[in-house]
Amino acid sequence: MTTRTLVLTSCLLAAAGFAHAQPPAAPRSPQPPAAPQAPAAPRAATAPPAAPQPAAPRKAGQPVNIRVEFTLTDQHGASPATKRTVSVVVADGMAGRVRSQSDVLGILGGVPLNIDTDPELLADGKIRLRFTLQYDWPAPVDAGERTPRGTVLKTAMNDAVALILESGKSMIAAQSADPIGDRQVTVEVKATVLK
Repeated sequence: MTTRTLVLTSCLLAAAGFAHAQPPAAPRSPQPPAAPQAPAAPRAATAPPAAPQPAAPRKAGQPVNIRVEFTLTDQHGASPATKRTVSVVVADGMAGRVRSQSDVLGILGGVPLNIDTDPELLADGKIRLRFTLQYDWPAPVDAGERTPRGTVLKTAMNDAVALILESGKSMIAAQSADPIGDRQVTVEVKATVLK
């Protein structure tokens, strides 16, 4: 007997012994037949989707007007302060805006003074006031002199404020400073309910 035959016989005997060591598989029990399904109930007619609800109407303000006055005090160093007053009359709960622009020699794009305001009369008689203000001002530069490097030519101010005011009483709402120079602008606001 050759070695090859011997190895083949050993492998066959080992495989036969492994097959006898396995337990016999349990017989499968037959499954009972499935119960017949009842026919599906007809689907109820679905309601069409609800129509979108209209947006809630804007809360109507009271039938009064409110005069809003803005006083801008422009102070540059020790020079006398310059005051500018802007006023607008707005119905309660509505918006008002003022647009003003000056063209200044040597200043590109003009110098704007723009105000948007939205006053609302509260139940206690006070006024909730929201406003935005844009005010760009040129620095005083003598046209005949050579402007040195680093001179501020123009400063822009943008304020957005919401505050509560008493009718007829003024309040300082904002103070802005030139980030480089010594110029300051104070914004004082007064709202008055007109009878």
